[in-house]
Amino acid sequence: MVNLEEKINRKCGFCGGDLYVLASYKYPPKGETNFNLEPYWRRLLKCRQCGHSVNQHRFEFDTDFYSNLYSASTYKGQLRSRFQKIMSLPFDSSDNQQRFDFISKFIIELNGSAPSRCLDVGSGLGVFPALLKEAGWTCTALEPDPIACNLISELVGIETINTHFMNVKNIGLFDLITFNKVIEHVRNPVSFVKASKKLLPPRGIVYIEVPDGEMALKNNGTESEEFFIEHFDIYSKKSLECLFNMAGFEILLLQNVTEPSGKFTIRGFAKMPENSTIDE
Repeated sequence: MVNLEEKINRKCGFCGGDLYVLASYKYPPKGETNFNLEPYWRRLLKCRQCGHSVNQHRFEFDTDFYSNLYSASTYKGQLRSRFQKIMSLPFDSSDNQQRFDFISKFIIELNGSAPSRCLDVGSGLGVFPALLKEAGWTCTALEPDPIACNLISELVGIETINTHFMNVKNIGLFDLITFNKVIEHVRNPVSFVKASKKLLPPRGIVYIEVPDGEMALKNNGTESEEFFIEHFDIYSKKSLECLFNMAGFEILLLQNVTEPSGKFTIRGFAKMPENSTIDE
């Protein structure tokens, strides 16, 4: 890896600031999932203004990748055992339990009760939806990987939708839509988040959680997992704020947190402004 300070002819997609090359990689950093991408090359670009980072490379992580290769490469056929291991973690060691605790307290304090229907987008192993079900919440898991989707149906016993979020049709409205470590994998995050409006009632809430590039860089440097190749975007608190605003949402809460696993995370809640429309 070579650190550079080369300014490039490209602007930040969130604030319009100048980008420069923060790091260049010829080999995968330690811990990055092996997706058999050869020859390996990528650059990490960073915005001088808002702190947002972008992975630049020649590899294509398209919708088929998340339908087939991603979980197979990441979990290596151990979906069931990983699910059971994570579910058995105590509260103090569990990212998912603390995530649910944070979300449930915020939602109940805001609305006085749990949401009637929740949609978890990109459910992966299904641990978070399982915790929602244990708490008595009604949750639907949307997951593009058919293997993971079938496992969620079997182990969690909730409604699942095996498709990509941008392709959903006629699934009704949800009081809460959660995107847990999903948005960083999306090529067009503004359109992606904006699409959730068609699934929200007037008082509906969106929860987004993404890796925190600023804290990761400060504590672990450019080889931290937050900057791994499968993340198109690595957010700062400011760029996530820009994303919410560009998608037409009103921010309710935005904060940094270090999870029990050591992951650096930015999380936030937002709602549609009064009298807003889906097309805005």
